[in-house]
Amino acid sequence: MESLNKFFSLVADQFRYGGQKYAQTETKEATDVLFDDFGKNWLLGTIAKYVKRYSNLARERDLLKIACYQYILWLKRGFHLKSEGTKKIINTTVKIKAEYFDKFKFKVTGFVLYYLERPVPSNALDIIYGTLLECANMQFSHTTEDQLYSIFALTYILWDRDIKNKGIDLDTWNEEKRK
Repeated sequence: MESLNKFFSLVADQFRYGGQKYAQTETKEATDVLFDDFGKNWLLGTIAKYVKRYSNLARERDLLKIACYQYILWLKRGFHLKSEGTKKIINTTVKIKAEYFDKFKFKVTGFVLYYLERPVPSNALDIIYGTLLECANMQFSHTTEDQLYSIFALTYILWDRDIKNKGIDLDTWNEEKRK
């Protein structure tokens, strides 16, 4: 569990930093604006880009982004409000992300433990990519918690297995705000 807790802390670091980096208003971040303007497939394509980049470069930061975006999608679907999610798309400010991360961690841990009991599929990245494609080809309101949890769990397992120097290859807190 120590490794999973480290992973959770690195994912939280991603959304905290991203929330500052992409802040727009008190009620919306850039991810929310882009989601509104370009739809769910913009975000799913962005995540898929990190899957492809990880397959080429094996950078820790890409796995952390994939996992973080699963949390953001979980919030956007409203699973933190209702077990079946909401029809309304939810904005994901840093305040919202911080408020519900413990609930997400509690729920996703069961999926992680389930996946840990099995051999890591050799095609884990293909499974993640395929799940993203499934989500892209359905209404956003049909995206399930299980899909998001499965991607998160597989991402964690890849991180735990493949990343030797955990917490080193980050892209957070390395820029200064424009004055």
